[in-house]
Amino acid sequence: MATGCGVNAIRIGDSEFLLTVTAGDAVHLTREAGPGESGRSAVPGRYLSLGQGQPAALLRDYDQAALARPRWVAATLCGRKWLTMTGVGWWDAGDPGEGETSAPSCRRCLALMDRLFPAPELDDRFGLAVQALTGIVAEHGYAELWNVPGDQQAALRKQVRSAVKKRTGHPAQTLARGSLLVFVCEPIHQQHAAERERAIAQATGSVLAGQPAQPLPTPWRLSWDAWAAG
Repeated sequence: MATGCGVNAIRIGDSEFLLTVTAGDAVHLTREAGPGESGRSAVPGRYLSLGQGQPAALLRDYDQAALARPRWVAATLCGRKWLTMTGVGWWDAGDPGEGETSAPSCRRCLALMDRLFPAPELDDRFGLAVQALTGIVAEHGYAELWNVPGDQQAALRKQVRSAVKKRTGHPAQTLARGSLLVFVCEPIHQQHAAERERAIAQATGSVLAGQPAQPLPTPWRLSWDAWAAG
């Protein structure tokens, strides 16, 4: 994305990050140099001074002064030495006609970028969810919570893990898929394995005997919507 500064960068809060490439395929984030730090230009200076040829032609729509300004640190957010600004086609795209790259794809850079954003405001039902999930995991070793808003998931996973560890002494794992969060405490889950097998065997026997099938209880399955907001 060509910004008003004439470089391919994205803005996060009050800071701007250059989209860069290394020897791999991922697109990285590179921060601006601070006071006392040496900076480098968005693209190697030799390409700006060619005046003709493929690199110069691909860069002709950019602000040349902005490209040449030694504004960026030498390493990406994830700590790699980068080669050039991405999206100009002559290094990372392979085909000059493929266009610009407008988003980072390095997972490490993206994880570090998340820390630059302020923590989301917790929903009023957050405390109830943590309390209910902790109790269910402590009792059954497993819990599901459906329809969880994306901005609440990271904090919820962290707090439930901490609460389960404090209450039971056992670690818990959390998994996320879309709006579904799954919480598993394997030591406790294994303690109830025989109980689950008996319940399944009884339900199967009832069906084979021609009796109406009774749904198995699912106390470990909850929905975020079960608690009224506010």
